[in-house]
Amino acid sequence: MSYWREQLFANTDTAHSQPLVACSACLLGEPVRYDGGHKVQDHFEHWLLPHLQLQALCPEVGIGLGVPRPPLKVIASDFGARIVQVEDESEDVTNAILDYADSYLRKLGRFWPLCAYLFKARSPSCDTTDGIFASRFKLWAPWLTLVDEEDLQSEQNCQDLLLQAYLCRDIVWQTQDADIERLKSHYSKLLQQEIDDNTPDRASLWSAVKSVLEQQTGEARRELIDRYRAVKKTAR
Repeated sequence: MSYWREQLFANTDTAHSQPLVACSACLLGEPVRYDGGHKVQDHFEHWLLPHLQLQALCPEVGIGLGVPRPPLKVIASDFGARIVQVEDESEDVTNAILDYADSYLRKLGRFWPLCAYLFKARSPSCDTTDGIFASRFKLWAPWLTLVDEEDLQSEQNCQDLLLQAYLCRDIVWQTQDADIERLKSHYSKLLQQEIDDNTPDRASLWSAVKSVLEQQTGEARRELIDRYRAVKKTAR
């Protein structure tokens, strides 16, 4: 998969810059789980690490919980979902988790470098379905690709993530809002589909591109990569 760094982009100034992707620290082998263990994904080393900047994050450790620590769970309440200790539901860390997420999002600022987030499945904070921490990214960065390790058990699925991460980087990270009209033309040509005029900024343009991309599978996805490379050569 060396083409991700060496061939996908025609612009030599940016061809070797890797997309920033946040990742649950336990998936990278860091012993941060409640029991002091980890859930390292060995295949990440071969399929993802050479092509991405993976930033390890653990919201539980980030809010000051120790390792090991009492396990947490998600419960329903009159105020929505809450994260509490399994053995003592009065110990509620929901607000601390949300504050940590908001702090991280604020640090990213307007110059948004994050291209995707790899979460730990079934984690009370990080599950992509009902995790409290993950919910903040859905709210404030709805264009962001959010996946868990169970979505990345094949090389093809990892390649799909790489394509999305690199496209997101190219649209959201490396461009300015002033370029939006040029980018609309660029990606309309790439996708062979007009981009709706209701794309006032980089984030909404990436949402539009991502929506089309998610409908592509198999050979169609490979053709999209090839078209992307060809269009880049004429767009720069």
